[in-house]
Amino acid sequence: MKKLLLVLAPVLLLAQVEVDTVVHLPSFITNGHFIPELNKLYVLGWYEHYALDCSTYELKARMPRSYDNSYGYYSWNWRRQKLYIGFNPAPDSLVVIDASADTLIRALPIPGAQAYVAPTDRLYVESDKSLYELDCSADTVVRTIPVPESGYIYCSTPCWDSASDKIYVALAKWGGPALVAVYDCRADSFVATIDLGTVFSAGWVNLDPECQKAYCAPDAGNLVGIDTKVDTITRRLSVRCGLGMFNQVAVNTKDHKVYVPYSSSSAAETIYVIDSATDSIIKRLESPGSQWPLQVARWVPWSNRVYLTRPTAPYGESLGMVVVDCNTDSIIASDLVLGNWPPFDFQIDPIRERVFAIGCESTSVHVLRDVEGGVAEEPASAGPALASGLRVQTTSGGFDVRYSVASPSGVDLSIYDLMGREVRQLVAGQQLAGEHRTSWDCRDQNRTSVARGVYFVRLDTPAFTDVKKAVVTR
Repeated sequence: MKKLLLVLAPVLLLAQVEVDTVVHLPSFITNGHFIPELNKLYVLGWYEHYALDCSTYELKARMPRSYDNSYGYYSWNWRRQKLYIGFNPAPDSLVVIDASADTLIRALPIPGAQAYVAPTDRLYVESDKSLYELDCSADTVVRTIPVPESGYIYCSTPCWDSASDKIYVALAKWGGPALVAVYDCRADSFVATIDLGTVFSAGWVNLDPECQKAYCAPDAGNLVGIDTKVDTITRRLSVRCGLGMFNQVAVNTKDHKVYVPYSSSSAAETIYVIDSATDSIIKRLESPGSQWPLQVARWVPWSNRVYLTRPTAPYGESLGMVVVDCNTDSIIASDLVLGNWPPFDFQIDPIRERVFAIGCESTSVHVLRDVEGGVAEEPASAGPALASGLRVQTTSGGFDVRYSVASPSGVDLSIYDLMGREVRQLVAGQQLAGEHRTSWDCRDQNRTSVARGVYFVRLDTPAFTDVKKAVVTR
């Protein structure tokens, strides 16, 4: 099958993040799931499921889907090499994929998110007014667990706590308090309901098993800390969560900290850092405000960073990602633009230390690698050292570029975007020596403004190459 990819040179670096590879898929994509032991990334398109071999970035399989334009919920059954995908909005279909053969096994007439419980080989699936329990050997419903509180019509986003072997499920009803129901998988019994003190949906339950804590971000409510040992609320924090179907909480299980973004159109974006031991806010990180809130947060363990993005930004507005260093709890990259659409999802490969940003440019998967020590540059090849180097300074109209060539040489100077495309050639093969200066006013020959974001100025001579990053912020 034809490879659908564009490999970018390692020179394309943006504030401690390297764009290693860009894979273009045939349709608009939303989110996905990476399986490290198979080195495969499964991506949900509007009309198909895609299986990507991440050793070669070859598109191995395209599987049809019966429902389009929706976000997917994934669960991986490593015992049976099965991948389960439910949809939101729920079209009453849970898809089962054989990951060893990349084939569609079946679609079950039950909706939504699910949680796989490995010890019993069971899958718990959300539904209206109940929770389905599936036997994964035959993918059949063996039990329907009713919602423990009357009047609740939504039972969503189940989550399995492997340390206590319990299932946590969000419950909701119009006008009623948001609840979390707890079920003991060992005893096969209902344990408790936890009242979050807000209305409608409880949202995702995010676990820190070692601390025996869980954090729930209700729709348009305050973050709630839960003690999973006794299943009671430890604290309601003064951290207001935004609306949306995406998970907005990143749990750092190394340092036992929690990162929660909140944004509004009238204030700077704020990312709250919470200490799991005390359930207290230890820091507030602020970056320039945006009317489109950060809604996806993913902790990356090997670099100890949190990646955040805004998946609901409209097409055509180049809103970027934010990266937080958890060692110092500081923003090390803000507004990192990969294309004209921000990623919908981040998947991580802890073995090969890669981050997959899914949905950039609406159809692309960007493979990112963490870079230490700030913005890196392409090493100069062997040859005379620059007397004063390539320097790029942002001006009100664009960039001011200064460079030096030690001896007469053919010089090429160009501007590139993050996709590796040449945006503007400033110098083309001229014989130059000494100090020189030129500028770029960030507009093309038709006087049309380019998209804001990260660009790269590249100086090429027969003796050396030098690259500097530049940012259009207007």
